[in-house]
Parts: sequence; structure tokens; C-alpha cells
Amino acid sequence: MTQSSATSELEKTDRAAIHCTVGIVGAGAIGCFLGGILAQDKHLEIQFFGRDSIGNELAEYGLGVNVGELRHRQSHVAFYTSQATLLECDVILVTVKATALPQLIPQIKKHARSDVPIVALQNGIGVAAMFEAQLSNPVFRAIVPFNVVKLSPGVFSKASGGELLWPQTGNRRLQYLSRVWSSFGLPVQDVADMQSAEYGKLLLNLNNALNAVSGLPLRQQLLEPDLRRVLAQAMTEWLTICEKAKVKPRTYTAAPAHWLPSILRLPTPLFRLIARQMLAIEPFARSSMWDDVQAGRRTEVMYLNGAVVNAGIIHGVPTPVNAAIVELIKHLEQGEKLNKDVHELSALLFSE
Repeated sequence: MTQSSATSELEKTDRAAIHCTVGIVGAGAIGCFLGGILAQDKHLEIQFFGRDSIGNELAEYGLGVNVGELRHRQSHVAFYTSQATLLECDVILVTVKATALPQLIPQIKKHARSDVPIVALQNGIGVAAMFEAQLSNPVFRAIVPFNVVKLSPGVFSKASGGELLWPQTGNRRLQYLSRVWSSFGLPVQDVADMQSAEYGKLLLNLNNALNAVSGLPLRQQLLEPDLRRVLAQAMTEWLTICEKAKVKPRTYTAAPAHWLPSILRLPTPLFRLIARQMLAIEPFARSSMWDDVQAGRRTEVMYLNGAVVNAGIIHGVPTPVNAAIVELIKHLEQGEKLNKDVHELSALLFSE
């Protein structure tokens, strides 16, 4: 579909829903990517909120978004480092990491109108409850199961497969945003059971911390049988909790979610054969948590492996592997070095 035909199709929808201002709070890779696509629609005004460094980059280079074969660009971006203009926004997408929410939510409460829908796109579980505890706004969850990379200054690209999981809702503005993304090349699935989607995404995100602890590129880490056994056990702990909580995690891979621990425990030659999709990663790619550790930033581990530990306490499920991973990440956050090879690390973490 061409851009002109996409726009023509969208113009047939409810005009009261489509003429609105969308705030992207936390304009990193995900925020710039999603907002850059929305900005292609002439009925939407997109305001980006983030750090000075990103604002300066977009001012100099503009914003480019690559989705498959489609290339979207805009020269001028409305970018703010203060949340004061959130008052103008009719929809707010929050794309910061979960660690930033305790400081950010009071700012949203101060500046945003109370009737404006807030869409939270963080990793982890229990995120919506953090917003709902402090805001009277309608709060929705969305999940980004694909990777976005910055190819060059101001240019962001979808780097893996997957659909944006968007809340199934009667809110016409949120429905319209879903249609805009679809019309401009980004696959979107409207999801009714977002808890299942959250729980399934957390299952995959449990490797983020293990990757940071290992210090290895993702592909190399997944080819280490000892580290796969650790990840398999971390996933087993979470799947046991899901069973106790009577939540079926959404599947994001070719194999059902509950098969993943068994696949990870296979001998490496067989794992290579069966898990080709899992290994289709750039040779030097690492998790974002590894990036955070290297930059001396606080990580999301308490919203991922830490969330498993907390849920295990509630449901009476032991979670020794996830607890050990959390502990090591906390040491790394304090600037300590592990200096352990793969076998030493797996022996330290593994319990079965």
C-alpha cells in the first residue's frame, strides 16, 4: 500500500478520533520508532519528550524510520525535554524503561489532563498498577516484542520479526493509532488478554539479565550448554508460577512457550537445528541490560527476574536461579567485576 492510499483509507474513519496530539514520553529507540511512523499521518501531531542528547540529534539529522522495505523520514521534530506541554496531548505513550517510572509518573500527573489515555510499553509485569496507583487516567498496556536498532544518527529500524501488541479497546483514538501503524508498514495485533502477553514476554526477557551477567554476545551465550541450562531453569521457575496463577503465557516463538526449557536443554548440535529462529541474531548483539550495566545505569532486573522472585513468594514457588541472577546483577550495578568463566558462572547460578 502506498502512502497516499494509506492516508486515503484512514481518512474514512471518525474525524473526532483522528485529529489529535500524541505524546511520546521517553523518546529512545522504541519511542522514536513508533512516533516516527505515526508522524507520517497528516491528522496526527506528534510530540517527543526525552533527553537533550536525543533532541539535539533529531534536530540535526531529522527522524528516519525503517520498517521492512519502507523508509519514512521527517526533517522537523517537535521535541521537548520538559513534560510541561503534555497538557496538549490527547494520547500519551510512555516508552521509558520501568526503572524511570517512579520519577516520571508524578510528572505525568502534574502536567497531563486526567482524561487522557496513558499507554505503558515497558517490559515486566505489574507496570499498569504503578500508573493506576497514582493516576486517575485510563491506563492501557502495550508490548513491543521486536527489536529496534539505531542504524545511524536519527535513523531507527525494526531489526526482528514480530507484531506490536496493542490493547483491544473501544477508545477510538487508540484504535486509530493501531490503524496508522498498520497502514504504514508496522504489523499490529489488537490483544484482549494483555496479562497473558505480559507473562509470555517476561519469559523471554528472563535472558536479558543472564546475558548481562555472562558478558557474551547473545548468540554465543545461547550456544553455551551450561548457560542454556541456567536459562531453562529460570524459565521453568516462571512457568511453574504461571501454572499456579492460572495464567497461560502468550507464545512469541515458533515453539509453544512451555517447550522452551526443554529445547534449551538439548545438546548443542540439536539445539542449533531446532532453534534456528532463536539464533538469528547479529553476531555482536547483546541485551539492553548489558548496555545498562556497561553504562553504569540501574537495570530493569527487579521488574524481570526480580518479579519472578516476588511472584514465587506469593505463590509458594522456589525461585533460586532467578534470585541468584538478581543478586549478581546488583553486584554489577555497583561496579563490581565477576571475573568468572562460563563453567564457574553456571555452577554459581544453577540449581535443579
